[in-house]
Amino acid sequence: MSKPQMNGFANGFAPPLNAASSRLRCGICQQKFSDPRVLPCLHSFCSACLRTIEPYAVGGGADDRDSGSMSVLNGSSFSISVKGRDTTTILCPSCDIEVDIPKNGVEELPSDFIINNELVIASLNQEAEQILCGLCTDNVEGSRAIARCFECSVNLCGFCVQAHRRQKKTSVHNVLTLDEARQKGVGRVSQPVVCAVHPTEELRLFCQTCDKLVCRDCCLAEHREHECAFVSTISDKHTSVMRELLNQTEPNLDILRKALDGIAAMSLAVRDRAEKVANEVQQYTDSYVKALLMHRDALLDRIDQLREAKERNLRMHRVQLEAILADFSTACDFTSKALQDGSDVELLMVKPVVMKRLQELNHMKYNVKPKEDDFMKFYPKQPAGMCNGFEVFGGISAKSVDPGKSTAKGEGLYVARQGQEAEFAVTLRDRDGEQWRRGGDDMKVDIIEKNKNAKLLRFPWLRKRCNKVAISDRLDGSFHVAYTADESGHYLVSVSVGGQHIQGSPFTVSVKPKWRSHTGVFHCCTFCSSGGNKDISCGCGGTVTGGYKGCGHGHIGHPGKPHWSCCGSTEEKAECTRPPSISKHVTV
Repeated sequence: MSKPQMNGFANGFAPPLNAASSRLRCGICQQKFSDPRVLPCLHSFCSACLRTIEPYAVGGGADDRDSGSMSVLNGSSFSISVKGRDTTTILCPSCDIEVDIPKNGVEELPSDFIINNELVIASLNQEAEQILCGLCTDNVEGSRAIARCFECSVNLCGFCVQAHRRQKKTSVHNVLTLDEARQKGVGRVSQPVVCAVHPTEELRLFCQTCDKLVCRDCCLAEHREHECAFVSTISDKHTSVMRELLNQTEPNLDILRKALDGIAAMSLAVRDRAEKVANEVQQYTDSYVKALLMHRDALLDRIDQLREAKERNLRMHRVQLEAILADFSTACDFTSKALQDGSDVELLMVKPVVMKRLQELNHMKYNVKPKEDDFMKFYPKQPAGMCNGFEVFGGISAKSVDPGKSTAKGEGLYVARQGQEAEFAVTLRDRDGEQWRRGGDDMKVDIIEKNKNAKLLRFPWLRKRCNKVAISDRLDGSFHVAYTADESGHYLVSVSVGGQHIQGSPFTVSVKPKWRSHTGVFHCCTFCSSGGNKDISCGCGGTVTGGYKGCGHGHIGHPGKPHWSCCGSTEEKAECTRPPSISKHVTV
């Protein structure tokens, strides 16, 4: 007697599935699944369908292109690219994500035990005459199945049931009639998983070094030096990791659904606002004759253009999020079902692809805020030029920031002091010159040294930059900017919105050296402040006859007013102008 096949569903379940069982159909051949295999993106297809696709090289030479081809299945084409001798890459027919096929082909992809189980259960609910024996080769009256062996996962006719019970290895198997199986409502069909390399051995061990299921013979051969353990001893550890990762991934489903609801609501708001503005335009133009009616039509066309542009952007954003949601749903549904229905062996069999896919999804970035708002306004008093010989008024504005109308002001745009914070303010305006009343705009400030040196002009990245720049968004269309220059000199301050300079940008800032405090005293003369000491000098440079080094009232060099002994400056609040040097003078 030949060895029964272990897939448990390809043995006689030929009748096509009804519409309610579309989940059990392959997306490529549109037929009932036959040996379904799970791709790394967690979509499943028949192994035979995957094998029929011929690969072709992407971006290679003539020899590479000759070795590949494009496959077209059911009117839709998708490609397989050859990355190397060990890896083949395909575009998944469902999600268009690049997925790698193992070096030994689709046989190394994990089997979709969830679909296998559902196929077996669905087959038990068919009419008795439609279920054929999985061991008999002739499709005759005597080949109709009357029972099922749940150990071998195969349907049996009456003759094969007797043979099954006579053989020593199968005599103790759990064999139920089809009616008994239906009455018990079997919800989970356990199926043995055999090694693709050693078909006579079941996969009972897990190689933690390679992160894959192996059989006993594999452990004695290519996995001899690896860390292997029985599935029963380590399954809890690995399934708990999968469950934890699933818990981290599932919240994204609600976030994406809420984001799609927000986009739908915003799309309705755009439509409502467009209708309101259109009504305003209609009411305003009703009092005019032909010229105003023509102008009204032009305004309505403008509204439709704005609405279509906003809806188009929202629609594209919705499609993107729907695709992302579909990826998350597929991954979460597959993992949840696997954790719920999978045995330890089956869970560990799909664990590598599940973990990799969930990690990829958790690192995926997406924007949940609608890319458009519903702002749209009608200005009835705005001059609109001449229409059919009449001056007309009224215009539609979707209001956006105009960098050319935006301004900046503040002392920090022109002068600053080394090591001290300088500041200025930026006000964003629309094309009408009105202040933009919203925050969150892309306003950037770049401060770079102004230098005409040829080398710096040729290699601008060599210029000194001011990295200590703080920008505060006041959320009303204005920004507060503060910066600190570490070195003195001339700098260019560039202020841009959306990559465009604002009015007056770039600005030239002169950064003065650090403030120098006085080290002397503010006195009337050295003779008085030093008590007549001949060896004390003064920054004013004056001297007194008789061997005095310092200044005195009415003598040569005295400025004629109080001054600083360190530098000679007559301004009490000014900074010291004396260069650093070693000299004696009256000190503070």
